[in-house]
This record gives sequence, structure tokens and C-alpha cells, in this order.
Amino acid sequence: MRAAARSGIVHHRGSPASRRDVLSWTLRPPSNAEAWDIVKAIRPIFDEYVKKYEVKKYPPKVYQRVRREFRRPARVAPETLRDALLWKYGRFGNRAIPHAQESLISELQRAWSATAAALPEAPEGAFEALRRALGDKPTRFITVAFLLHLLYPRKVPIIDQHNFRAVNCYMAGQRPGWTGKRLPSDYADIALVRAFMEAVLRAWRQGAPATAPSARNLDKFLMMYGKDIK
Repeated sequence: MRAAARSGIVHHRGSPASRRDVLSWTLRPPSNAEAWDIVKAIRPIFDEYVKKYEVKKYPPKVYQRVRREFRRPARVAPETLRDALLWKYGRFGNRAIPHAQESLISELQRAWSATAAALPEAPEGAFEALRRALGDKPTRFITVAFLLHLLYPRKVPIIDQHNFRAVNCYMAGQRPGWTGKRLPSDYADIALVRAFMEAVLRAWRQGAPATAPSARNLDKFLMMYGKDIK
């Protein structure tokens, strides 16, 4: 937890939280005061961690291209689906792809046309539709969540075990008794990351607009910071 010690997180002390309190906290976004405390903890190390982001492993041009092509879900080509998942898996351009990932890509390509034609308008409904289309297996959550992000990039953040770990770390520093899950697994976890990022960006833009980052760079920070505190 070396990075956590360097992050400047302030752990607020208070009376032990009940289970109901903890559940309530997980449904509430950070308050303005909490978000500003988090900004103050992040700012001194922000650039350091953003620079660690592996652009060769996750080429920006590929990400930008697949985002554009997902604007019309029914027209997304099988090759685009493959590129999108290989990018997410950090394997774009690799010659050797694990069999399990190749199988999942093929399964998605077969199911996409029918799935895209029947997607609900709301992200939560689309999440359930995508999960059913890919077999509703816990191990496929990150794949489903990334497809959801491509479909709703302004409403759904990228989520993985690393940025989810970082969010829980910073929330635990603000709320006594916070008990975050080890791994994200459902739509509520996506909603938590979204609420966290929105609150932090809002507080940063209000409190220190000259240094406020983009949502994409905040995502990069959370991913790399989360890796460091694993």
C-alpha cells in the first residue's frame, strides 16, 4: 500500500457504521466536501500516474475509432468488435491471443446483430441485455461493461478491477466503515465509479479549474493508481 501512503488520503474518524449506513453510503455519490478532499489528495500525484498509462498497450487511436463506430450499434462490423475487445484486453496488435478471449470475441460477433437491434435505450437495461447475450457469466462483466461504455460513452465510464480499487480506496478515506467489494460485478459498481468521477471532476473544476483534468485522464489516473495499490 505504498501508493496509498503517498496519496495524502485523510481518513475521517467517527463512530462505527451500521450495515444500513454502509449500504446508504454506497448509493450516495461523494459530497462536495468529500470530493474536494479527494481532489486535494489526488492532485500532487496525478501527473505521475497519468504518465504511467501504457499507450502502446492501449493505443488511443484505436479507442477513438471504435468509439466513433459504436455511435451506430447496428452497423458495428465484426472487425470493430474484435478490435474493441482486443484493445480492452490490452492485446491489440498481438499475434497470440488466449483461446478464451478468441472464443468470447467470436461469440460476441455471432450475437451482436440480434443484440444491437433490440438494445434498450437506458444503459442499465442495455447492460442486462448484453450480459444475457454473452451468457451472464461473472467473468464476462468487464467485457460487458466496456461494450456498454462504447454504447454510452458520456453516461458509462470504463471500469475494471484497477480503477474500481482506486475508487474504493479514496471512498474509504472519506467514510468510516466503508467496505468496498474486491472486484466489480454489477451495474451498481459502474454507477459508483460514474458518481465518483463526476463528483471529483465537478469539485476540481470549481476549486482549481486551471488544473482540472479531462474525464479520460482521470480514468487513466485511477487505473494506474489502482494497479499500484494492488
